Amino acid sequence: MANHLPLNALRVFEACARHGSFLSAADELAITPGAVSRHIKGLEAELETRLFDRFNRAVRLTAAGEQLSVGVRQGLSTIQSAVDAVRSKRDAPLVVTVLHSLAARWLVPRLHDFQRRYPEVQILVAASDHAADLARENIDVAIRLGRGPYPGLHVTHLFDTLMTPVCSPGLVEKHGPFNHPNDLRGVTLLHDVLMLPEEPDWADWLTAAGADRVDPNPGPRFSNTYLAVEAALADRGLAFAHKAMVIDDLANGRLVQPFDLSLPSPFSHWVLSLPEKAEQPNIRRFRSWLLEQALADGLTDPD
Repeated sequence: MANHLPLNALRVFEACARHGSFLSAADELAITPGAVSRHIKGLEAELETRLFDRFNRAVRLTAAGEQLSVGVRQGLSTIQSAVDAVRSKRDAPLVVTVLHSLAARWLVPRLHDFQRRYPEVQILVAASDHAADLARENIDVAIRLGRGPYPGLHVTHLFDTLMTPVCSPGLVEKHGPFNHPNDLRGVTLLHDVLMLPEEPDWADWLTAAGADRVDPNPGPRFSNTYLAVEAALADRGLAFAHKAMVIDDLANGRLVQPFDLSLPSPFSHWVLSLPEKAEQPNIRRFRSWLLEQALADGLTDPD
């Protein structure tokens, strides 16, 4: 037998074997009876054996044909199952994993815009603060905070991270005015205990701001920025937050920056995909949309 499988001829053979008729097989496959006959003759010549006994209006498998029919039917079924599995993944939701706080405070409030533009794309947002195995977990897009460069993945820089103090207007009314960072003495500071070790914290900001009379240590601890910001919105203190997490609240006045000083983080947000999937249309659209949103929010430079 040749080194390659004559798949077209085998597909024709399977239809003929199933119908017991070259004519019925031709109708199913939308080809001429003559084309069916040529495929079968070619397959018999390649295998050097007769596969069908021919009669006036029907055909019947020979013993060799019966043997081949079983294997071809099973093989085509396996191929069809594999194709269906890949097709189902193609039509499945776009799976996006993103850090909890960024999902709640930046991505989700903007997601309606993507869905408005691409209503045919179903998105599954899987919030997680853990490292993601994109291949094993069947993840299409991961948005992560780190240094990069993430070898083995398709990587796009989304935006750098700025840390800034924020609080509610009500807290300013109660404890303000804040003319100097030392005026924060006695004000509750809210802490995110799961910040990365090298990210700036309250101690770093107070030192940079020249607040030598404010103790950076007291205050409630929270497991992520989202909870600290919620506490700030409830007038419970000042949160030290990624600017992207509070950009909407700053814009609508629910939060304010008592001081202009922000500190850059050594970590950035990145959009990650498997290289073999990165240029799939829906992944490419989502990545471009993310970059557009970051630019519109002033979180990234136009260049």
